[in-house]
Amino acid sequence: MSKYDVYTEVTNQIIEALEQGVKPWECPWQKNAAALPLRVTGDSYRGINHVLLNLKAWAQGYRNPVWMTFKQAKDLGGMVRKGEKSSLVVKYGTFEAKDEAPEGGMEAKTRGYLKAYRVFNVQQIDGLDDQFPTPDEAEPLATRPIEQLSHIAANMVESMGMGYAEGGDRACYVPSLDKVHMPELPKFKAAELFYSTLFHELSHATGHKRRCDRTKDKAGSKFGNAVYAMEELVAEISSAMVGAQLGFQPGHIEDSAAYVQSWLKVMRDDKRAIVKAAAAAQRSADYLMEKAGEIAEVA
Repeated sequence: MSKYDVYTEVTNQIIEALEQGVKPWECPWQKNAAALPLRVTGDSYRGINHVLLNLKAWAQGYRNPVWMTFKQAKDLGGMVRKGEKSSLVVKYGTFEAKDEAPEGGMEAKTRGYLKAYRVFNVQQIDGLDDQFPTPDEAEPLATRPIEQLSHIAANMVESMGMGYAEGGDRACYVPSLDKVHMPELPKFKAAELFYSTLFHELSHATGHKRRCDRTKDKAGSKFGNAVYAMEELVAEISSAMVGAQLGFQPGHIEDSAAYVQSWLKVMRDDKRAIVKAAAAAQRSADYLMEKAGEIAEVA
C-alpha cells in the first residue's frame, strides 16, 4: 500500500475542480451554499483550508458555514450521522531536521510539513441545531456599494505607496516601476469588473520587497512559464479572498482557459504548488485588508 501523501490529496482535489471548470477559490454565488467557512470557534479558515472547504460547501450545498472534527461534535453533544463523509483540512507545522554540514558534522534546518485532519459540516451532524442553526438560505455576501469599493481601493493604493495610472487598454502591475496601470472604469462592462481587476493587480503589487516580498519566488517570471503561472495563481486566490471579505464577486478581465491550463501544469509538476500559492495569497489578502482602512458596513 502506497504511503498517504497530504500534498497529493490536496492537489488532486484542486486539479479535479479546475478540470471540471470550477475555480475553487471563487464563490459561485448563484449556489445556495455558505461562502466563508468557519471553525467551531467562529474564526475563519485560512489559506488552502479556505479553498478546500469552500469547494466542498459548493459541491454539497452546505448552507451552514461551521465545520468541526468528530471529537468536537461529540464534545458539544452532537453526533456525526452514519455514512457521512469527512472533508480534508490541513495544519502546517515545522520541525528541526539535521543535515550534513559542508564542513562536516551536522547542522539543524527548519523544515515544514502538512498534517491532515478531517472535519464535518454542521449539516452532517445531529444534535447541534440549537447551537449552530442552519439557515434556509445561505447567508449571502452583501454586494458592497461601488462608492465604498472606490474608497477602499483608493486607501489601498495610497497606503501601499506605489505608482498608479489609468488609461490605455491593459491592466497590469509593472514590478520594475512598482506601478499599477488600469484602463479607465468606463471601458469595463461593469464597475465591479473594474474593481475586481484592480484588486487582482494590487495583489501582484503585494509581492514587492517592501510589502510581502515574493521577489525571489517571482525571479525569472515570463509569460507562459511556471513562475509566471504561479504568481498569477497567487493573485487570483488573493483577489478572491479579498472579494469574499469586501462583498464583490471576483472576476479577472484576463480570465481564460490558457491560465487554467498553466495552473494545472504547475500543480501536476509540483504537488506543493497549490499549498504554497494559497499561503502566499492569504498573506497578500491580509496585507491588502490591512491597507483598506476603515470599512463601512454594507447597509
